[in-house]
Amino acid sequence: MASRFLLIIALTGLPLQMGFGQSRIGDWRLFTSTISPQALVYHEGRVYMATGGGVLIYDVQADKFFELGVDQGLRYTDLSTLAISGEWLWLGGAKPRGLIQIMSLLTGEVHFVDLNLEVIDHIVALGERAFAAFRQGQDGGILELRWDGQRYSYTDNYRNFPFTVTDIRDLDVWGDSLFVTTATGVLGSNFVRANLKDPLSWERMTPFGENRIVQYHVDSTGHYYMVPNELYRRDTSGWVIHRTYGGGDLRHLMRRENGDFVISYSRYLRFLTSTGSLFASPMAAGAVLSYADGEDDDIGYVAIKDQGLARYHHPSRSWTPLAPNTMAGKGYSAVLKLASGDLVAAGSRGITRFNGTSWYNLMPGFDHFSGPDEDRINESAQVVESRFFLADTIYFRGKQSWNILELPSGEILVGFKGNPHTAGSILKVDLRAVANYETYDTTGGRLDGLLDAAKNFVFITVRHLAADARGNIWIANPFSPLGERVIAVLKTDGSWSHFSVIDSRGSLNMAPTEIAFDAGGRVWMASEVNSFWGSTGGIAVLDYGPSLDDRSDDVWTRVSARLEADHSNTVWSLVFDHNQVLWTVTPNGVMGYTVDANLMLRPFTNFGPYLSEIPFVEGSKIRVDTQNNKWITTPQHGLWVILDNTTFWPSVDGFNTGNSPLPSDEILDIFLDDEEGIAYLATSKGLAALKIPFKRTVADYSELVIYPSPYRIPPEKPGLELVVAGLRQGSQVKIFTLTGRLVRELSANEDGVQSYQARWDGRDSSGEWVGSGVYLIAAFRETGGAGVGKVAVIRR
Repeated sequence: MASRFLLIIALTGLPLQMGFGQSRIGDWRLFTSTISPQALVYHEGRVYMATGGGVLIYDVQADKFFELGVDQGLRYTDLSTLAISGEWLWLGGAKPRGLIQIMSLLTGEVHFVDLNLEVIDHIVALGERAFAAFRQGQDGGILELRWDGQRYSYTDNYRNFPFTVTDIRDLDVWGDSLFVTTATGVLGSNFVRANLKDPLSWERMTPFGENRIVQYHVDSTGHYYMVPNELYRRDTSGWVIHRTYGGGDLRHLMRRENGDFVISYSRYLRFLTSTGSLFASPMAAGAVLSYADGEDDDIGYVAIKDQGLARYHHPSRSWTPLAPNTMAGKGYSAVLKLASGDLVAAGSRGITRFNGTSWYNLMPGFDHFSGPDEDRINESAQVVESRFFLADTIYFRGKQSWNILELPSGEILVGFKGNPHTAGSILKVDLRAVANYETYDTTGGRLDGLLDAAKNFVFITVRHLAADARGNIWIANPFSPLGERVIAVLKTDGSWSHFSVIDSRGSLNMAPTEIAFDAGGRVWMASEVNSFWGSTGGIAVLDYGPSLDDRSDDVWTRVSARLEADHSNTVWSLVFDHNQVLWTVTPNGVMGYTVDANLMLRPFTNFGPYLSEIPFVEGSKIRVDTQNNKWITTPQHGLWVILDNTTFWPSVDGFNTGNSPLPSDEILDIFLDDEEGIAYLATSKGLAALKIPFKRTVADYSELVIYPSPYRIPPEKPGLELVVAGLRQGSQVKIFTLTGRLVRELSANEDGVQSYQARWDGRDSSGEWVGSGVYLIAAFRETGGAGVGKVAVIRR
């Protein structure tokens, strides 16, 4: 049976667009890695994979990948398992959100079952019933779902077993029996006649004391279970060894239609044939997590950890990699949009770049090569578009990075936290010509590091890179052994300068966190309280005068950020807004200060700190958009926005995984695109982009855009109203027929106009759908200026 919904996606799906293209305020877009498949199934000419970035689908005949994610109706894209039954695709959520999502492959309709569980590990679906293994804390159990005539709904849960179950490793159904593989044995019960809530209804299927079981399998030939070295089969006398094989990190067991067993583990496949022979495949690129037979007996497909999909050809015993074009890492800690329009992010798996249609990755080769002379650079990989994974490897080590800077030359600077001195703690690279890269470390005293006496290594930490108005790059380089280079400066001529605790006459601390600049060019350096290093926190302010290198005219001031005697003096992040109000993030909350001529701080409001109930930690950040709103990110609790009028947008709850499509509450960086009105977020599970109602004010209506056109009413689903974009702040919008009759007036008062966008649902002023035809849309401000466009409306 052809999957009409997926065929439509394959034929009409458009590439991801950096600037969202035609999108609405409040829309989200997720950029997540699909190179991390956890499980796969082969179904009607397509391979379906559960990945950390949604469902990855490989169309065998078309030799093409496409994805199912938030744009196709999913709420959560970090998946741990999947199954297909009839027209339904079942998806289980990975930690920390064990959401079950059930999508129709015919219509695209999605049902959700969300019981606030931690993870869904396995799903088996059969007709009108389905079972899902879940984990919640230290407990493991099974959910049952049933078809009610319209959708699959939660029916019951079962967690009362004859012994304690904390980890369910597999689920199997054969006939009317459900088999549950646990860390301490396999249990079976008849799910039609038995009460699965009764511990006595469960029978122990495997020998008592056998606790090595990786997976259970049952089919028409009998019952089997797999342990690290043997495959057991049950016969009339009990359990006997069916096959033996070498040990390893076993992952998956399945039986092919020809009767062979396939075992995946480490970087191999093993085939146990009906004659008892053992065949080991050549080494795969990574750990083989799952296997599925393909279109004929000669072809199989495997999910390979951190490498994507591969096709295995049985007669030649050879691999063909089929990794999709995607970002290399599952999570990123720094994000930036370049002047070219490309999106760049950095994390432990290196650097990824997205040009609007294709991903390119620059991966760390430090762990694979013995020295910089053995770099592997593949310039030919840097094509504009590719269906498959693109990456180069250079000699550096990827670690957590707090931010990225773009230089006037188009090169980027990325600082890393905790790198060995030989790996380079700052990478300077032109992503258009990656062979011309440079790393900065302790060589020549450019940076300083922490000596690990046990390993005799020097570890360098770079917490922040900041460019001043003159183009100098200021670097927070904490934990210098004698405090000699806690602030380093890479000057525009390529030379280096440094500031020590002694230079600052005690104003600087050993543990700087972030750097900001005020309108007068003074440098504000925040720090944390760290008793081990004798760091007392607060802010050091430097006015270095006309010359950066002339220490004689340097003026240092130490500023305390402590509000009360019992408050911490740690400052994790700081920024000046457009009114020169200083905003800080501390363990006590978010606070704004006015700064007087003597650099004394006075609270901006009388309300005390914002978000004082949030335990802000290292990595929390505050940034300011073009409308002077403050954006606060946390590595634990999500995102908040404080508007210029000191209220919250959209509410005091902010954004988190519970109220938005955010893939993770661990937000590690943010870039605010003031031209397009988009907030880009780097999270532990990929990148997220939010279309926001704040962008640089336009001077006229020359950018007026109306979409979609034609506009079909009623819309297929809520949220697909007609959008009028490119408005000036404070605009009103009126819709007319071609004869000049006023059909509808939109204004901010009725929530039809929001900042630079207006939405129309296709109804007239009395609430009725308008008829098919062409309509004029006029946008204007009472203080002057107007724009006019038109749209075709089709009433279905």
